[in-house]
Amino acid sequence: MKPKRKSFLAAYLRSLIFGQKEIISVMEEEQIQSPFRTIMRSFRSRRLTQVGIVVFAIIFLLCFIVPFFMPLDLSFVDSSMHHRPPGRTMMNYDRELSGNVLGISSGSGFGVGVSNDGDIYTWGHRSQHDLQHPPPRRGEGGTGRIVQVSAGENHVLALNAHGWVFTWGNSTMGLPDVPNRIQGRTVQVIAGTNYSVAVTEDGNVHVWGNRAAVESNIFPRNLRGTPVDIVANPTAVLVQLEDGYVQHLSRDGQHVFGNIPDDIQGRVSQIALSMHNGAAVLNDGTVRVWGFDAADVYQVPDEIGNRAVAISGGLAHFTVLLNDQTVISWGEDTFGQASAPNLRNIVSIYTGFHHNYAVDSSGNIHTWGLRGFVFGTDQLGRDVFVRTMAGGRWSLSVGAIAVVISCVIGLILGGFAGFFGGKVDWAIMRFSEIWSSLPFFPIAIILVHILGNDVTQLQRIIIIMVVLGILGWPALMRLVRGQVFMVKESEYVLAARALGVGEVRIIFKHIFPNIMSVITVWLALNLAGSMLTEAGLSFIGFGVTEPTPTWGNILSAATATTVIRNFWWRWIPSAILITLAAISINLIGDGLREAIDPKSQER
Repeated sequence: MKPKRKSFLAAYLRSLIFGQKEIISVMEEEQIQSPFRTIMRSFRSRRLTQVGIVVFAIIFLLCFIVPFFMPLDLSFVDSSMHHRPPGRTMMNYDRELSGNVLGISSGSGFGVGVSNDGDIYTWGHRSQHDLQHPPPRRGEGGTGRIVQVSAGENHVLALNAHGWVFTWGNSTMGLPDVPNRIQGRTVQVIAGTNYSVAVTEDGNVHVWGNRAAVESNIFPRNLRGTPVDIVANPTAVLVQLEDGYVQHLSRDGQHVFGNIPDDIQGRVSQIALSMHNGAAVLNDGTVRVWGFDAADVYQVPDEIGNRAVAISGGLAHFTVLLNDQTVISWGEDTFGQASAPNLRNIVSIYTGFHHNYAVDSSGNIHTWGLRGFVFGTDQLGRDVFVRTMAGGRWSLSVGAIAVVISCVIGLILGGFAGFFGGKVDWAIMRFSEIWSSLPFFPIAIILVHILGNDVTQLQRIIIIMVVLGILGWPALMRLVRGQVFMVKESEYVLAARALGVGEVRIIFKHIFPNIMSVITVWLALNLAGSMLTEAGLSFIGFGVTEPTPTWGNILSAATATTVIRNFWWRWIPSAILITLAAISINLIGDGLREAIDPKSQER
């Protein structure tokens, strides 16, 4: 009776999920299964091999799919976000603040708010500079009822109802040294980038903190009117006066922010600053932007028209509140900060750095923008997760293409040496021995250095692929040569010769398909080796160079003791991924080798 055939896919899934192995007789096995199915049955029965397949598939998909949804910008640098730890809590405001908001201010990766009761709330990445511990409200040294807060890059200012100023966070650059002359007389405070500004009741502006910023850019002086609002960025301060004029505080009259359009003076109802541009809402509801005309924020969206009532600015974007209580954001949208949600009944907006907060008529807080980084950021403020995924794509691609190049060279030379023998075999073997005697890393370093001085990054990557490929073929060549020696006297080869088939065609069309299983094992095992070699070259600075990321140069940039100890997120993800990728590839290769080798089969 003919044995009943079982579904190959069903049997595979049962064995993978439930660990079930069909037990059939030796005769049934020989009758039912082809050699390929026998190999696959043996291959899928190895648990570690299955784990390797799953792990490698996950890493491969992450590295080649994530960059499509989170593209890497090689020119992106954000010093305000350097060395941020992993997390998605930058805008997780305290729920007690909802429904009771007096004001909110955004710092670099954190937020601070004040309630109608005068209490202070902080959230986000506050561990740096001790931002999570504001001064107490009550008791000795208490702040009393707070009426305004302002967050800078790494410090916070608070103003109480009696005109006293309090600060916490960064304790360097003179930031804690609040001038005594302003205490009890301050009407508004603003925290800049490593400097602080206060406006006193007599209309004077007082600046303290980073002397470089204060002395070279900001020029404290009397205002030409009564101040209504004041905004700041790392290098400039704008003041809105009661008569609708805007005054720029700077020693340099040619500063880009000093070129305030004359036709808006006397018509301004609110002002805002980004890193490179100033903006104002005019009395007629229109918005004007000036400053750096190549910035993303320079062109005001047409849908704003004459409906603007309030404006607030971040590092590279602006948000406007319209007269129908909706909001519009525009500018740089790297973190979604310029993609305002469809909100209604908004009564106030607060924007800073890459964050946005909007409060509706019910007191509910709505947020959009940068919430954090999955793997944190590096020393330049770049997203480690995005760079790790993009780096994995390059590391895997370089390793795979290098293996393909080695495979092509090794197959051709090994096939010719094994099939023709004699002088051809002698010449190829002597050449491979000489080639193998060359020290791999020094030769690779010299070739990459000589060829890669005056080329683009893509050309350099191609050179590395070629160098790794042409230096890695001797092992495969000897393996192929031995296999061809074993099969070249087989019946099918003799039959092909008798039929007049050309020798080269016999090698490529008849012999290679029958030794491809051995070649496949070699490819799997050496992919991990090539990937690690590329990582090693990049690690010592002779592989793919910055800013293009690979796992190797990401690890190379994190070799300092301070980084290893304090900023573990910069190197641990890449180290784990490269280790898992190498182990999983080796597990797959070992599984293939054991499945193909008849001696390892057990009945």
